[in-house]
Amino acid sequence: MMRCYTFLLPLAALGLLGCSPEKPAEPDTTALAHSSVAATPKLETAPVAPVAGGPTADATDPFAPLSKTPELDKKIADAEKSGDKTALANAYSKRGMFRMRDDDKAGQRVKYRGALADFRKALKTDPKNVEALAAKSEIESIYTGMGRPIPSEAEAEEVSRTGTYKPPTGK
Repeated sequence: MMRCYTFLLPLAALGLLGCSPEKPAEPDTTALAHSSVAATPKLETAPVAPVAGGPTADATDPFAPLSKTPELDKKIADAEKSGDKTALANAYSKRGMFRMRDDDKAGQRVKYRGALADFRKALKTDPKNVEALAAKSEIESIYTGMGRPIPSEAEAEEVSRTGTYKPPTGK
């Protein structure tokens, strides 16, 4: 008696899953055919590359300069004057985090080098600064994952100081 219903189990499973051997109904596109969306032609436009460091540079330009950070720079200067190493490390780390995560105007080849310089300075001042250590490791693993060399201390410092990056010729 049980055997005669076993062939129905696969059909019941298909029904429960919403599958059916019938072809699904075609969607009604008559309303779309008469709408202005369907009648709007697609325009083909070529992407425009911004000039590196120019007035139209933005985050799509990998060489767009770092944004100015006067408040963060002042915190660094104040911490240097006070001699508080923990405050100085935290100030460098905060500016590095801004450059790495929040500087939407800077290009990626610039922002990560500038941030890396800040995290290195934070760690020289306070080797136990967890935020700087984690962020520095993250940036270094990004470079390693892309198969690129990690920027030298001098290169990263130059980018941090000037806010710009120009790759060496031949790269």
